[in-house]
Amino acid sequence: MENGSGGGPVTPTRERNVLVLDLSKSMLAPLPDPGTEKGEHQKVEVARTAVFRILQDAANSGSLFGLVTFTETVRAPVPLGEIHKENLPYVENLISLLQPSGRSAIWDALAVGADLLRMGTRGVQGNLVLVTDGWDNASQRFDVRAPAQAAVPPGRVDLVPYLLPAGSNLTLRVIGIGSGDERDKGVDAGRVRQVLDQMTARAAELGLPAAFSYQEVTTGTQLFAQMVNAFIDVGYEDDRPIEELHPEELARHAANAARALKEPQQHATVSRLHSASQSAASAYTEAPDLEVDVIAGAGGATTPVYLKERYGPLGEVVEAYLGGQPDRALELLQRAAPVLPPVTRLYWEARIQFARRAIVEAARALLQAWGEVEKLPSGSQTRILRRLALLQARMQNDKETETLVRFIDETEHRLASSDPQVRLRLLDLFAKLMELRGTYQLTQLANEGDLQDAAVAHEAAVEQVFGQLQDARLDLAAAGPVAEGALDFLEICLAEMR
Repeated sequence: MENGSGGGPVTPTRERNVLVLDLSKSMLAPLPDPGTEKGEHQKVEVARTAVFRILQDAANSGSLFGLVTFTETVRAPVPLGEIHKENLPYVENLISLLQPSGRSAIWDALAVGADLLRMGTRGVQGNLVLVTDGWDNASQRFDVRAPAQAAVPPGRVDLVPYLLPAGSNLTLRVIGIGSGDERDKGVDAGRVRQVLDQMTARAAELGLPAAFSYQEVTTGTQLFAQMVNAFIDVGYEDDRPIEELHPEELARHAANAARALKEPQQHATVSRLHSASQSAASAYTEAPDLEVDVIAGAGGATTPVYLKERYGPLGEVVEAYLGGQPDRALELLQRAAPVLPPVTRLYWEARIQFARRAIVEAARALLQAWGEVEKLPSGSQTRILRRLALLQARMQNDKETETLVRFIDETEHRLASSDPQVRLRLLDLFAKLMELRGTYQLTQLANEGDLQDAAVAHEAAVEQVFGQLQDARLDLAAAGPVAEGALDFLEICLAEMR
């Protein structure tokens, strides 16, 4: 287990996940589950099943996991640490004994969850997920400011700065069960959104990533899917990690990627990414009903264990797809459609139809997916757009665009657990590389008399980015092979853009 008590900054080397689970009496109530034999399940029964699947995945992946439960009392039955396979039966038995009762100390429980993720001067580092069906009515120590209040009531601690001290890198996701329009009818959606708005504002003040979201569920299947992930992204069979590429291969890939920036007529997909790339220095924020989880192993796509159990209906779809059964995958996807977010469903429909060589149907689904992404908050679009662009490049056999998008996406993903400043520094350089596309095009479009001025302006822009890249080389010298490979890739792209 990683410990951040005292001392200087500590960078997490593994995923750190804490689940904060409501065990108030209302969790004994039934939750509709249309399409199942029983037709409904207790909320706590669905939540327990999801926790079992999460534990199994943590035991296989080596990520750190902790569980906080709350009634009017807050407990941590599973402290943050590594879940060993030999201990799974004990932990699962412990969870099966947890019974709902009493009221809801939501704010106090979130504070305890943050304490498990606290790493000294690094603040709160990791992923915090709250699952609740109620309103806070039992917290003793913490509270949240109402919109018109300057401070929390006397004797209480303001929850927001406690969750997000300086230096933090926290992802907070709230899964609310039921409709919160009336007290005791479901989650207090309005209050939860106030908390997330205050978290976003504080993150902006401190210059921290702002990855905070809320999702409401109304069926057992939705609750299970949202607890264990709703969007599964699988790498392609011939993908190779950056650090495994031979220098000659890296140079060839970078030269191809530069052509995608220099030839807009042949690489129209890049234009879809240009506006998104301008905000690449901001941390990727997931849409309220969407998570991206890359489950491909090094060297290509694999079939992860517990796929169906962990991901529910979509897990079955992906298992069939990875098993070379696209017709079966499409059938399962159609069954799962009612519980999947639109982008998730359409992305997988396009990918499966492409595997079936149904090109028209694949293109139609992908076009609809592009439209659905535009409905999401702008801060949620960047990485999702890249995933769609990568699929479109595959479908169009556009190797140049595919290479460009894959390197940007892989850099963000493979550095997700490293120092966030390293990841953001590299993504900012990728964004600046994308911006050079505009000045390069001016050199091609300028009238004869303006051509020299446009060329000079473009060369000056390239030199500016090149200088920033060299500064990054010095600052990130010890950041590891992924960062080094990304910098090499960027440098070759810059040379091609001259």
